Amino acid sequence: MRRKGSRYEGTQPFSEDKGFPGYRERQLTAALGLAEHTLLHTDRLDHLADDYYRSDRRWWRIVDSNPEFLYGFEMLDESRYGTAITIPAAREPRR
Repeated sequence: MRRKGSRYEGTQPFSEDKGFPGYRERQLTAALGLAEHTLLHTDRLDHLADDYYRSDRRWWRIVDSNPEFLYGFEMLDESRYGTAITIPAAREPRR
């Protein structure tokens, strides 16, 4: 998804010798949590993002703030129902 205007627009793919199939590593910092959310069987990442941020396209903020999950779909596995996840602020504070 390296479309114009995408947050990945200027990234370069990893080389094969690094062995990572993505565009870049996710640089994770401690997220400033807005809330904790207990996962339910009805949850979807786009719906959570819309509920908390009023934008279903910001689901990646939720995934990035929960580094124990490599992929977003892992968060919504049946075995995770009842697990609390961090819902970060919509934007990082300016430094």
